[in-house]
Amino acid sequence: MICRIRPIAIEVIVNAKNLTVFLKHGGTLRLPLRLFPKLWVASPEQRRDVRISASGEGLRWDQLDEEISVSGLMRDAERRHRDERLTSCVPVDFPWDPTPALLSGTQPKLTGRWIDGRFVVGLTAEERFIGWDLCEDLAQQLVPKTLKDAANYPDNSRDVTLRRMRRAIANKEWTERVETDWLMQRLRALLGW
Repeated sequence: MICRIRPIAIEVIVNAKNLTVFLKHGGTLRLPLRLFPKLWVASPEQRRDVRISASGEGLRWDQLDEEISVSGLMRDAERRHRDERLTSCVPVDFPWDPTPALLSGTQPKLTGRWIDGRFVVGLTAEERFIGWDLCEDLAQQLVPKTLKDAANYPDNSRDVTLRRMRRAIANKEWTERVETDWLMQRLRALLGW
């Protein structure tokens, strides 16, 4: 059985950069202040005027009419940590958003999704990690196939062989165009071509 201890605040410090909450059971939550618009634009005096609820589960700024749940802060911190960990695994040159969604009209509009209590335009860190993982796996699998194709058609240059592989991938529609571009660069690097 998993036992989760409820996060209970015992002290709150808000400075110009961070909201820091010290927890009863020894943890500390530190989140960038820019994530909290009302606190971000508030004066230092307004930021310091915070009240911890009797249960320790809520934070209240009466002057700003702002309430923040400590368990919500915990979820946000866990999500940010997971996103940073996943993002650090993905090469910086892997595309962030292979299919930006636009709605037509006189003014173009981006589409977005509501995920975990926040509005997201484009890919989440988890979706990008999954896309990279699939492309990396495919590139690894294509190495022997590409070498076999090169051996079967020795008159073809390396570029011709890679173009043949690209056409085969495009015909399967496994990846978006920008992902295929990355995949082909990765395949070329794996082959040392």
